[in-house]
Amino acid sequence: MPYKDKNGKFCGFLNAEEKEGSGKFLRRYFLLDEKKSRLYYYKDNPGNLHADYSKTCGEIEIHFISRVSDARKLRPKVDNCFSITYAGRTIYLEAEDGDDLEGWIKALNDASKITVPVKHEDLGNGKKDSRAGFTAEIAGGVVCKIPMKVSDEEPGSSDESPNESSGLSASAMQSYISGYCVKQGGMRKNWKRRYFVFSESGFQYYSSDRAKEPLRTLPKADIIDVRRSSSGHSSRDNLFEVVTAKRTFYIQCDDPADTDKWVNMMKQNLPTTQISLTQSLRRPPTNSQEMAVTRVFPSKEWRPESPQRSSSQIDENQQKKRSWLWS
Repeated sequence: MPYKDKNGKFCGFLNAEEKEGSGKFLRRYFLLDEKKSRLYYYKDNPGNLHADYSKTCGEIEIHFISRVSDARKLRPKVDNCFSITYAGRTIYLEAEDGDDLEGWIKALNDASKITVPVKHEDLGNGKKDSRAGFTAEIAGGVVCKIPMKVSDEEPGSSDESPNESSGLSASAMQSYISGYCVKQGGMRKNWKRRYFVFSESGFQYYSSDRAKEPLRTLPKADIIDVRRSSSGHSSRDNLFEVVTAKRTFYIQCDDPADTDKWVNMMKQNLPTTQISLTQSLRRPPTNSQEMAVTRVFPSKEWRPESPQRSSSQIDENQQKKRSWLWS
């Protein structure tokens, strides 16, 4: 199990595959600093090393982690293996035992979640809590605190989506499919971890699975197509596209199976008219649909419109012309 040091930070030894795909695991000391949003790793416990040799071997920014999961089925030859999906690459780590494996997965998943605080209620003496709530957003790798807007309107007085009025969190909503993915921003083109929900209301994404208000909702009628991405994102695997009339959303899953699951589930539950329209636009025309085009330019061969005349008729005409000229 990962233990906490005197500063309250999770730490412990893990075997890490530093070079992706090499299969070579090296023993490293990991330190989870939630205040700095970093996962550091060293050659040994920095408390046991001289100051000159206690430098980090590397670090992982927690807010760029999209998933931490059990990888024993993916790496059956590595005991107690788990993976960290980070900025489009997968890092494989080996824990000492099963308890250590579950402890690290839970600690990293909890640290990488973006939590949205609840709205503060009236204290009962006519005064509201002075502590203003805020939402945490990540812009360019920097955590920005944005004050929450508190409305004094009664429930139902404004246009709210069904999940807002029901008061359910994103993970508790009824949906066809839901889960964490990484999406590309529309303006800055940076990649952010979001919780996505595809339900009868449409395609929505939230800041976290605990959030009750979506950051954006795409109605089913606005979605033109859902497909695997064929664009030039060379550093991003497992991408799929949600195409609308105004914008194409690029979304990255953790593995190919998740990508296929999202694409197939969304296609199955979109209106059939949209799917048939998209397929007809992409399908090449058949022979019956091709229009016959008549030849405009003359060919090399002379093709007279009138029937060909015999050689005797040509000779008679030539003699008539000659006699007319000499007469």
